[in-house]
Amino acid sequence: MKKPNLHNYILLFILGIIWGSAFFNYKITLKSFDIFVLSGGRLFFAAIFFIFIYNIFLHTVNFKLLFSKKFYIFFLIGLINYVMPFTLIAIGIKGMSSGLAALLMSAGPFYAILFGHIFTKDKFNKYKLFGSIIGFLSIFILVYDQIYITKSTTIVSIIFVMCASLSYIIGGVIIEKNRKYNNETIASLSMISGALILIPFCIYELANLNLQDAKFESILSLIYLGIFSTAIAFMMRAKLIFDNGLVFMSQVSFLIPISGLYFSWIFLNEKFTHNMLYSLILIIFGLFILQRGYKNI
Repeated sequence: MKKPNLHNYILLFILGIIWGSAFFNYKITLKSFDIFVLSGGRLFFAAIFFIFIYNIFLHTVNFKLLFSKKFYIFFLIGLINYVMPFTLIAIGIKGMSSGLAALLMSAGPFYAILFGHIFTKDKFNKYKLFGSIIGFLSIFILVYDQIYITKSTTIVSIIFVMCASLSYIIGGVIIEKNRKYNNETIASLSMISGALILIPFCIYELANLNLQDAKFESILSLIYLGIFSTAIAFMMRAKLIFDNGLVFMSQVSFLIPISGLYFSWIFLNEKFTHNMLYSLILIIFGLFILQRGYKNI
């Protein structure tokens, strides 16, 4: 693990934009498809992308590992890192705005500090801890605003989305523990495994769906989610974890709300409250404090 450089920060910034754009695409996809078709379709298009790129052009993925005694590693990553968070977000986002869902994902660094300290060599210092606490305080403001003031969101929806954030962090710990496999192999085989897990659920939902009623924009959003927000984004995520550690990568959770709110405002005309703005300011401040933690490594 090395100290982050300019290239790592640029990669983190791009990843924040890509993942922030995923939330309004969730809303568009859910206009035509249900939860498991969204999650399974996202993984299906991601897996096809990986098979095409890495098997035909780069030949950097050892697909034989799926048929070895180590296959369970990739199925575990596929389940915890893809199937669970994709499905949890799809369930939770039905009861809230896409911008709010993006803001709630900023709980990630708080989990990362704890799990990274316990299970990896990425130990926290006072700056990392303080920065994450500030980020988590922003979540408290959001919950208070959406449930007790505006009453536009249920606590169940919030729990689903926050559990998705936790699932990503646990998945990140598992990825970091299996760095003996290259980046491409972990991303490809785990996404293929996740798609295989969701196939039965997708078949059931598609059998009860009239595909003629599916909106073209929903199909495009589903393809975008698969190729960009899943395949490309998670390759970038795995690289950041391998190069700079779980806690550094988790800072993307501070960037996701900014782009998520912007895209939701542009494409869905969603509004955000003053408390959501205060929360966003706290998130940015928390990110600044967290950076100090890495300058003191």
